[in-house]
This record gives sequence, structure tokens and C-alpha cells, in this order.
Amino acid sequence: MDRQAVLRDLSSEIETLTRLHIQHGLQRTKGFADQKSNITRLIRDHEVDLNRELDPLTRNLYRRYFE
Repeated sequence: MDRQAVLRDLSSEIETLTRLHIQHGLQRTKGFADQKSNITRLIRDHEVDLNRELDPLTRNLYRRYFE
């Protein structure tokens, strides 16, 4: 998978996490925890530099849920 596709997938996964929380109120469910695990795994497997490679909006959303 090329780098741009990885970053698009990561952004999409983070946006999905946000929707689960804001639109559906599912932040305390197993699905929400699984989504966070998938994001963490994607970052680790592809060695994504969050500060350098993510756009500002996605980086802020990531910080909201992971820091």
C-alpha cells in the first residue's frame, strides 16, 4: 500500500472513531475500543509520524482520543 493510501485510511479510521463518539454516543462500547486498537495498529505497522504526516484536523482528532 502506498503512503498516501495509508494516510487516507488512517484519517478515515480516525473520522469513524469521532462519529462513533459524537453522532452515536458509543464511546464506552467494545466497538469503540476495537476501533482505537485498529488505529493504533495501523500507526504502528506503517510507522506513521503523526506530527509530520497527518493533516492538522486529523491530528487534533487523534489527540482528542489518544492523548
